[in-house]
Order: sequence, then structure tokens, then C-alpha cells
Amino acid sequence: MTQVGNVYGTALYTLAQEEQLTEQLLGELTVLSQCFRENPDFIRLLSSPNFSKQERCQILDDSFRGKVHPYVLNFMKLLTEKGYMRLFRDCCESFRQTYNRDHGILEVRAVT
Repeated sequence: MTQVGNVYGTALYTLAQEEQLTEQLLGELTVLSQCFRENPDFIRLLSSPNFSKQERCQILDDSFRGKVHPYVLNFMKLLTEKGYMRLFRDCCESFRQTYNRDHGILEVRAVT
């Protein structure tokens, strides 16, 4: 995980915690992270210098407004504007790790 991903993911977690939205946002981030993993061209589009920042944010609005919490949408816009959208998965991982730590959840992998 990158330092930028850790900073942004932790910041979003802190906001979600203050607003008592951690479970909801964690769910949405998990789904989005999986969607972006399956469709990497969407991240490339949001990182493309061929479109202005405003156009890229409009793409996010057109794709996600009303489908995700406004905090998640604005978070993606912030990452897009800063040129960090390619680090979205790192941010989600940081959010999830912080959530797990705060809730006493230990992830394990069972192999049989």
C-alpha cells in the first residue's frame, strides 16, 4: 500500500466514523474496488490527460451520482483531481485495514 493511499484512505475513514457511516462506505468502496479491478480502463480514463479535470469529474458524476454515497463520489473526484485515482485500491485497503483494527477483526486465509 502506498503512503498516499494510506493518508487518503485513513482520512475518509475518519470522516465516515464521525458521521457513523463506516459500514456503508466500506461496502461501497469494496464493490467499487472490485469493479475497477475488473474494468481497469475506467481508471485509465479517469487518469487520462486527454480530458480536463472537470470532464473527468463529470464522468464520475454521470456514472455514480445517486448510486453511491456523496462522500464516496466526492472522494473519487478528489482523487481524480489530484491525479491519484490509480491509487483508489490502496485507499480502499487502508480504509478496510483501519476499520478492521477498530473493530477487532483479524483477516486470515484458510487453506485446505
